[in-house]
Amino acid sequence: MSQPSTVDQRLSSDASAPRSGWGALRQPSGGARTRLVTALQRLTQAMAMLVAVAPPALYLAFALTNQRSELRTDARYLSHVVSDLVIERPATWSSQQDQLNHILTLAEEDGVREEGEARIILDSSGRVLAASAPEPGWPRMEERYPVESMGARVGEVAVVVSLVAMLESVLAIALISIATIGLAYGLLRSVPRRMLDDALRQVLHLASHDTLTGLPNRSLFMERLEGALAGLRRDAGARLALLCLDLDRFKEVNDTLGHAMGDTLLRQVSARLRAELREADTLARLGGDEFAIILPRLSSTHHAEILAQRLVQVLEEPFDLGRHQVRIGVSLGIAVAQRQDDATPETLLRDGDLALYAAKREGRGTFRFFAEEMNAALRQRRALEADLRAALALGQFALHYQPQVELAGGGITGVEALLRWYHPTRGMVLPDRYIPLAEEIGLLPRIGAWVLKEACATASRWPGMRMAVNVSAHQIHAGGFETLVARALEESGLPPAQLEIEITEGVLLTQTEATLATLERIRALGVSIAMDDFGTGYSSLGYLQRFRFDKLKIDRSFVASLDDERSRAIVQAVLGVAHALGMRANAEGVETAEQARLLSAEGCDEAQGWLYGRAVPAEEIDAMLAQKASAAAAE
Repeated sequence: MSQPSTVDQRLSSDASAPRSGWGALRQPSGGARTRLVTALQRLTQAMAMLVAVAPPALYLAFALTNQRSELRTDARYLSHVVSDLVIERPATWSSQQDQLNHILTLAEEDGVREEGEARIILDSSGRVLAASAPEPGWPRMEERYPVESMGARVGEVAVVVSLVAMLESVLAIALISIATIGLAYGLLRSVPRRMLDDALRQVLHLASHDTLTGLPNRSLFMERLEGALAGLRRDAGARLALLCLDLDRFKEVNDTLGHAMGDTLLRQVSARLRAELREADTLARLGGDEFAIILPRLSSTHHAEILAQRLVQVLEEPFDLGRHQVRIGVSLGIAVAQRQDDATPETLLRDGDLALYAAKREGRGTFRFFAEEMNAALRQRRALEADLRAALALGQFALHYQPQVELAGGGITGVEALLRWYHPTRGMVLPDRYIPLAEEIGLLPRIGAWVLKEACATASRWPGMRMAVNVSAHQIHAGGFETLVARALEESGLPPAQLEIEITEGVLLTQTEATLATLERIRALGVSIAMDDFGTGYSSLGYLQRFRFDKLKIDRSFVASLDDERSRAIVQAVLGVAHALGMRANAEGVETAEQARLLSAEGCDEAQGWLYGRAVPAEEIDAMLAQKASAAAAE
């Protein structure tokens, strides 16, 4: 027979005690004792059920919140990119299947796409225009965001993800938790208490560790990093190093061999990394192919450098994935903290990420230490990026125009439109500072479209004078550029013969056939095409054979050294080719009368440079033309 419980023993002793005074009133009857025991049992059952339900409920709430946040961020970003395409091609964007698919591909390049996730682009009627994958079935979560143009909704993007994997994890946690708590409650007298502790530890392990590799996840990693920094503040001579790792070429393996092979590779990478670390070190998987390592209690940062070199070498060795053998690599960023630094987990992780970005930028397969200059440079870049995104909407861009003159007669034949950015606090921002950034963040096509429209509108008030507009490779390769040209001509009323599109040879390096086809369609509108900076970079006479340019522009570097026989020979050769193929020749950067004389003697048709005038606002060109008209009328 089982022994009575502690509660039963206490109640029995109370029942046998003499009842008198207030004590007699406090003694419960036999029925009351039974009800009290039942109530206590039910309370214990309720507490056990609460403990069993809490872990899966908390995990589900956190997972749903995190998933919703990620979907909202992805949808907002995808909507912004598609909106840029709509602005560039408002009439034809929905039919640009290749471009829409390309946008979806770019949206998935950062990190590893989860199974059962789809990104979808729809038009205003709800018709699917492009999708990265089939829509997952229920249960699922989705986030939608409108695509707008000029304040009007023209479409919608949706990011949909299956919740099956999440619910399976919740169910597994719930089953483990309920089974463990129930077993512990039902067999409390016969099952050791440590089994309950083990079960709870397993539940907590699932919530704090990566299920694929078994490594600590980001949440546990940040807790350990905070603890390591707290310990660092108690040890005056110690240092702490944080290594941020990102696998090189992992996406190629994941895309070509599949997610299963990618998962196998991540497990093997984790095993190799663990083998190189001390017991006191912490290795965590932060997500995708990103890992991080905490190296506490270092006497010198040289130990972190030695470890980074060893990790680069270890991960350069081939990985055996069954029938496949692959090579990847790793890039590392290292951030170091000392007692006096007063660093936080967030700032240290940010510094490590900056150093990692520097390592990847310098060729990958290497490591870099964080320097404060990186932080300052990042802040400056982000501030410049924010200002650049706002510049177009705030009307901070302006066009200046540099005259192009005929060498034989000295008359103005046209102008070249040059972009200027006037910032209220930065002042004049030079193009070489913001043009590469605009190209990197995908803003250059929008800026280029504004330049084209503004230049055509200005040129319409200068009859008979050509307007030269520089066009980037991004504008040409984006597709539909000829539509932008046609629309700018139509809205401004500018005759096509007055517009001249200038491209560099670099535009023809990639997508050559498509680029030549685009140039032919622009030529069919009646617009002339000029090759800028000819003679530098990637010169190829084959381009001149395959496409008939209207003008060749000789680079200013050759004009500046005309007194050198070699430079003069190159200029003579370029002029010979241009005239033989029926093209005009323009020399850039003419600054002296002697340069103009030599170019004229060699048969150059046009020139531009400081000798004839700097780039000035349109109002000064108006005044210049008015002055020439008055002088001609007076004669």
